[in-house]
Amino acid sequence: MSVKRFQRLLKIREAQENETAVVLAARLSDLAKVEQQRNQLAEYQSLYLNTSIPNDVRLMKQLSLMHQQLREALVQQDLRVAAAQSQVDQARNVWLERHQASLSLDKLIERRRRADAVEETRKQQSALDMWATLKAFQKGQGSGFSGLDD
Repeated sequence: MSVKRFQRLLKIREAQENETAVVLAARLSDLAKVEQQRNQLAEYQSLYLNTSIPNDVRLMKQLSLMHQQLREALVQQDLRVAAAQSQVDQARNVWLERHQASLSLDKLIERRRRADAVEETRKQQSALDMWATLKAFQKGQGSGFSGLDD
């Protein structure tokens, strides 16, 4: 495969890598949002836990119900955070795979370029050697040297 074909393939791989980077960024944003919501719920819970206990039984029941609802909401939000983290991890793994594939292909292209450059140098050296041999032969022919006068 030629270097140009590898370069075209690299462009495709880099585009795929960029697409997965966009997905990863979206997942990270989603995770940040659900973590922020979880932190807000924890703050609300802290506020309600630090309120003074009312003397009224009805208010105590309402406060207890609010505590219960906040605990349940925090449990649910913890599950959302865990799911969002899992999606981030999954997106990061896909991006890492694509990134590694791009890096590997880039290294392959560089090795191929170096090998092509070495081959070109060999061809040029061979052509120069042939030219020098031809010139030496022509010079020897021109001076009357035939090599048969032994």
